[in-house]
Amino acid sequence: IPLGKVTIVPAWEKYDAKDGEIIIRMDPGMAFGTGTHETTRLCAALLEQYVTPGCTMLDVGCGSGILAICASRLGAGICRAYDIDPVAVRVARENIKDSGLTNITCEVSDLLRQVDKSRPYDLICANIVADIIIRLLPDIGTFMHKDTTLVISGIIDERCEDVYKSIKDNSFVIINEIHENGWCAITVQKK
Repeated sequence: IPLGKVTIVPAWEKYDAKDGEIIIRMDPGMAFGTGTHETTRLCAALLEQYVTPGCTMLDVGCGSGILAICASRLGAGICRAYDIDPVAVRVARENIKDSGLTNITCEVSDLLRQVDKSRPYDLICANIVADIIIRLLPDIGTFMHKDTTLVISGIIDERCEDVYKSIKDNSFVIINEIHENGWCAITVQKK
C-alpha cells in the first residue's frame, strides 16, 4: 500500500523496494492500522510533510503502531505511542520490535492520562474519531511547545464543523487540511 514515500507491506508478503521507497512491514493483528483506511493514509501524508530529522513524536491512539513506525522511518528521533486497548499496545510493540526500530516506546494510556510528560513533543498525531479529538483538544496543549504540529484525523466530513469549533475554542489555528472519500485530516498549531 503506497503512502507517499512510505509503502506498507503485509509482514507475510515478499516485496522489493524501489529506489527511495521506505518500507514498513506490518501485521495489524487485532489492532487498527493497516494503511488501507483513508485516515491512516491522510495521516501518513501529513507525517511526510511535518516529520523533521530528530523530532520528538507522540502518537495518541496508536492502534497497530503504524504511524509511530512511519514517523520513525521518516526521521523522527524519539517516538512515544499510546493506546487505551492493551491488545493494540501488544500488537504495536510486536510491530515495533519486528521493524527493528529502537526509538519507539508503546504503552497503555487512557487518552493523555499516562502519557510521558517529561518534555513537549515536536509532532503529535491523533488518528481517532471526532468525539475523542474534541475531548482531547482542551488538554493536548500541555504536551506542545509553540511550534508543535498536531495532526488530527479520523474525522468524517460531516463532523468537521464540530472539530473546527473545538480547534478555535482551544486556541489552535488550522495550518493544513486534506480530505479523501468523506474523511478529513487537519494539522493545527497553537495560536
